[in-house]
Amino acid sequence: MREIRTAIVFGLHGENVIFVLENDEVFAFGENEDELLGAVVEGQVNVPQRIENLCGQRIEGFECCGNKMFAISSSGSVFSWGENTYGQLGLGTAEPIKVPTKISGPLEHKRVVQVACGIDHTLALTSEGEVYAFGRNDTGQLGLGTTDDHWLPQKVCGLQDGRVVTSVACQALTSFALLQSGEIDSWGHNSVIGLEGVVISQIVCGPYFTLALSDDGMIYSWGDNDKGQLGNGTTEFVESPTIISTEMGRVREIAATYYENHPCAAINTNNQVYIWGNCNGKTVLEPMLTSISSFEEVFAVASPPVTYQRFQLKIDGSNRKSSVNERIRNAFDNPDTADFAFIFEKRKIHVHRNLLTIGSDVFKNKFLGDWADSCHKEHIVEDYSYDAFYAFLKYFYMDEVDFTPELALDVFALAHFYLVTDLIEKCKKILKLGLTVQNAAALFEKANLLGAKDLCEFCIEFFKEHLVDVLNNFGSADDKRTAFMEVFLLATYGKKN
Repeated sequence: MREIRTAIVFGLHGENVIFVLENDEVFAFGENEDELLGAVVEGQVNVPQRIENLCGQRIEGFECCGNKMFAISSSGSVFSWGENTYGQLGLGTAEPIKVPTKISGPLEHKRVVQVACGIDHTLALTSEGEVYAFGRNDTGQLGLGTTDDHWLPQKVCGLQDGRVVTSVACQALTSFALLQSGEIDSWGHNSVIGLEGVVISQIVCGPYFTLALSDDGMIYSWGDNDKGQLGNGTTEFVESPTIISTEMGRVREIAATYYENHPCAAINTNNQVYIWGNCNGKTVLEPMLTSISSFEEVFAVASPPVTYQRFQLKIDGSNRKSSVNERIRNAFDNPDTADFAFIFEKRKIHVHRNLLTIGSDVFKNKFLGDWADSCHKEHIVEDYSYDAFYAFLKYFYMDEVDFTPELALDVFALAHFYLVTDLIEKCKKILKLGLTVQNAAALFEKANLLGAKDLCEFCIEFFKEHLVDVLNNFGSADDKRTAFMEVFLLATYGKKN
């Protein structure tokens, strides 16, 4: 056991095992009815048999879905075998494949980091953030603009104007791509409507349902729900993404598999594990706290017992240590390493004093000066929302602004108060791009209050160009008369009477 580098347990009853040793030898044993063990031996394999085609290939992980199997090497090569009626193995044929065979063609010189599967189609994500699709395509699940099946990998174009994809996921007849921006693209049997403005950090699928985790720790679910797999307290089908229970607190990771008898699971920032859905034959409609400590344990005691697979090859190489930037990013809101916390009612944001003092002179004066809470480990925040403060503090670690114009207004105020100049400028860009007839007046008032002259002038020019549209946004005649006077004064003089 000490010599095993990685392994996968799979099958309808968890009866099959493939494992890779430290010396790069690959073995399999179990029930070989579907010939997914990749060994020449047919039927029951009681003694581990070498999988010749995978030995010496530095296999790092596996992806199993139904009757097809994929193995990914450290170099990003992909080997596939199993059922292949629609060319879902990407090998240029529709014949079943009994032994692992390397996918070449368009992927020959690409480094694949993740594979995701539907019933009869497959997606492959490369290190360059490109997506290739192959297999069945009757509902457009390959995203190629046709409904023709493809036996070789084909590049999926048009993903939000070529923006980088960070992960892929599949329902039975639907495909999803998570973009670096936190947006989701979908194609196939249905599409995603209702996540506009929500930054998504993770997406996972069951056969006919999907879970998405936002960067603020909320879970959205939609699709089939006959076993309570959406965690919303019902068994009714849900068409659009809907937030499920917030009783779990801030969630940091979610899990679901293609097995219909498996539960869904989530781990929050306190490392508590919740499960819901089909829990060993019992239907659990809402997230239930468990004594389990990991996803591996969740699915090891599920039916069938299998290893939890969410494999994605690290783009910088599996044996290289993470960069300084990655370590800092991973430290945000991590209670294990943080030395200070901001409290919002019952929610906390965990931070590091030293990092905040480096990024803001106001924090520097507070933590190193005579601030009453500087000697404490927590501070209660009452003047700002949790979401705004979370986005503001996240910037110190991520150097990213991925929030909506509505939230940017509050973050702008925080950045102004704490004198984070570069964040102020980035918020201004978001606010200018998101300026509408509905929010222009509120933005002007905030900018005027904070003395942001250039932002005020931008709003005034907007008023001049959209006077009629702004007025039509109000209801009664009296409202319109009052609005007219305010908008006219703003557009003409830049201030109210």
